[in-house]
Amino acid sequence: MGLFDWLFGRKKQNPPKPRPSAPAGQWNTQGPYPNANTSSASGSTYTPPPMREPSATRPPRKKKRKLQPLLPPDYRGNRGQGLTWRRERSKQPVARVAAAGLDFYKFEHFGGTPEHPAEGGDASRLLQLSLPALRHFGELAALLQIDSRDLFKLVVRTSARHYLFHEIPKKSGGIRLLMAPLPRMKAAQRRLLDVLVSKVPLHQAAHGFREGQDVLTNAGPHVGKPVVICMDITDFFPSFTFRRVSGYFRHLGYSRGIAVALANLTTWSPRAAFDTPQVTGRHLKTLAPEARKALLERAGWLDSRGNEIPSRMWPQLPQGAPTSPGLANAIVWRMDKRLSALARKFGGDYTRYADDLTFSGFEKMAEHSRTFIRIVEKIVRTEGLAINVNKTRVMRKGRRQKVTGVVVNKQTNLSRRDFDLLKAILHNCINKGPSTQNRSNHPNFKEHLRGRVAHALHIGPERGAKLKKLFDAIDWSR
Repeated sequence: MGLFDWLFGRKKQNPPKPRPSAPAGQWNTQGPYPNANTSSASGSTYTPPPMREPSATRPPRKKKRKLQPLLPPDYRGNRGQGLTWRRERSKQPVARVAAAGLDFYKFEHFGGTPEHPAEGGDASRLLQLSLPALRHFGELAALLQIDSRDLFKLVVRTSARHYLFHEIPKKSGGIRLLMAPLPRMKAAQRRLLDVLVSKVPLHQAAHGFREGQDVLTNAGPHVGKPVVICMDITDFFPSFTFRRVSGYFRHLGYSRGIAVALANLTTWSPRAAFDTPQVTGRHLKTLAPEARKALLERAGWLDSRGNEIPSRMWPQLPQGAPTSPGLANAIVWRMDKRLSALARKFGGDYTRYADDLTFSGFEKMAEHSRTFIRIVEKIVRTEGLAINVNKTRVMRKGRRQKVTGVVVNKQTNLSRRDFDLLKAILHNCINKGPSTQNRSNHPNFKEHLRGRVAHALHIGPERGAKLKKLFDAIDWSR
């Protein structure tokens, strides 16, 4: 059939016939076509090979012998009997394990043992800073007055959880997560604060969480200045991760193992479960995954897609631990030094109370305030922190200048709004009774008001004296 015939539909005259099928049990000797010559050149015909015997007549194959497992002589293949033998074996007494020393817990990662102390460290620098020299994990346990086994459970992150979280609402919206350590962890951290953290060097510009320093000493250098600039650091405590804390301890002169142990003792991992105390009883309640995700969303720790922000999930200083403020003040010592030098270059002063940065100066700073703010943001960014630009305030002389809740226009004083509010509460307590004014349900309303009056008396003696007189006139039996 040619191409022309195929294109124009002409059919083949003699199409091939279908091949006949051979009877059952015989081979087709005609080949693929019925007219094919199946005889060879010698004239002999093709003989097909014999067919395979059916499986019914085939002799059965020999089964392979299975290997029997090593079992006790009385085991007869009964499952219950085998379990009984195992139960009887478990009742046999086991030799008591001897009490092991520090090697049993493998403290090499946390400073080594007395027989094998950790290498590294600078004992001369620690002596110069009047800090305790720690050669191995046992000396750290002795310094904190804790048994080595108990301290090991505190510094290992995979052990039991040691923090409870509390929600604190923010003025700008959202919540702040406060991580409060449990009693054993809190006792170890308080001891560490007394013997080590409180002795580390701090910059003189830091006024927060220091003995003899408060909001009044922080606001004092800015009284009567033509311009006051207040700035706020975003996520102050969460910005100090495990790496920064352990690196700071190594900078002080401790070995790598001791630095890791101290960092684990003072940081908290947000990837751990969130525990909250029960309403009744002493047991803890762990949040479900759905409730935990909703909590992180309210705290601003999730992105727009609902995923955890990686930088917020790193181990960090917990807000609520006794050692967190002191370590944060110590780590930012270089930032305080650079910002203080910058303020002096512009003819002003610099103080810091936790995450609140305050600058004040005269005409030079007032004239170049925008340039000054950009330089401050760059310095803070190079130190691994960030400025919350929404809270940056530039207060001139013609308006109220307020630093950490203290008015500093002419002298340190309580703001007029706070004074009037506290005065109204005290006045109503005198006329209507103190029970009608406890709208926040304070458990000890008398001590609450006493503290607020004492704070006002400390900041502004003149206004505080008026409030003290009203407080003394309250009849607390009503």
